[in-house]
Amino acid sequence: MQPPAPTPQRTLEYDTNILHAARSQLREELLIDKPWTEVILVRHAQQSFLDADLAAGGAAGPPLSALGERQAHLAARRLAAQSVSAVYASHLTRAAATAQAIVREAQAPLTVATRADLREVEMHGDVTEDSAAVRTRLTEALTTIAADHPDQTVVAVSHGGAISAFIASLLGVEPSMFFFAAHASITRVRHHGGRWVVQSLNETGHLPAGDLVSH
Repeated sequence: MQPPAPTPQRTLEYDTNILHAARSQLREELLIDKPWTEVILVRHAQQSFLDADLAAGGAAGPPLSALGERQAHLAARRLAAQSVSAVYASHLTRAAATAQAIVREAQAPLTVATRADLREVEMHGDVTEDSAAVRTRLTEALTTIAADHPDQTVVAVSHGGAISAFIASLLGVEPSMFFFAAHASITRVRHHGGRWVVQSLNETGHLPAGDLVSH
């Protein structure tokens, strides 16, 4: 009686090819390999809460506090090693001042481009800007910025609620304020071909001392 024929086995080469194809597709979908644009989202550094500064700031808001100045400088030093092509900021003073600190430390001469659509969630009396509107506003603004800088790295200085709403829209989570970005924290996203991929969230390693981290 003849012994049963051995069951055919997949070769190592065949398995490796499948794995390679799956990994290649994953790398493409998650924007591991170029081309992609990196957008570095920075929450503004801490603003002043002194009555005089609040009054003097008007609609644009107060300047940075002493702590905020240190935070902005440390964030700028953290980003100085990267080749940044452009820096954007909302029109509010605390965001503009943080962006100016980043520009001062940048490798190449840069200026701050102001975009009002990077502003914080708007509140007028008892009325707060609709969550869906914030998500749409930030997504459109940042998609435009990414499209204007293909295969480059850019910085966008915005606000805690706005950054959280944008990331929430990418991840499909509720509510929009699902994390509280620290002052001068760094969040990284990549964009290519209409697709966004989150790379990091709320980096604060450049603020090493506990008393430098604030919200």
